[in-house]
Amino acid sequence: MTRTRFPDFLLVSSLVLLGLLGMSGARAAIQTHTVTNYLTHCGGCHGIEGVSGKTFVPTLRDQVGQFTCSQEGRDYLVRVPGISMSLIRDDQELADVLNFVLFRLGGNSTPTSTKPFTATEVHTLRAQPLQTDDLMALRAEVLSRARAACPH
Repeated sequence: MTRTRFPDFLLVSSLVLLGLLGMSGARAAIQTHTVTNYLTHCGGCHGIEGVSGKTFVPTLRDQVGQFTCSQEGRDYLVRVPGISMSLIRDDQELADVLNFVLFRLGGNSTPTSTKPFTATEVHTLRAQPLQTDDLMALRAEVLSRARAACPH
């Protein structure tokens, strides 16, 4: 009798997805849609685990939460073009993705006092997209000010 071996790449992919989803049954349905949105709309550039390549696209894993140390940084996260002009048009779904990024991918970089994004907040902020000729310079400035405001 020949045993069928589960392909390694499928096993690894399944484990990664389960890790992203968490193991709680009650939240799995919500997170499944949220994680799918992240993977579909963000993961191609930011990486499925929030780690981008060495490009102009920032890594999210264990870093993105620092933005929430200032109101300016928090607002930036929603106003940045990739979010404000996201194909995820439903504000609650986008808030869910932002919260997944902050609280799951952001890890310890997200201060414990950080409040989750709401649909209302996302709706208001994405209507005011950033306007700049140098997004990378603006990002560095906003992040520097947010880091300075972070609790140490």
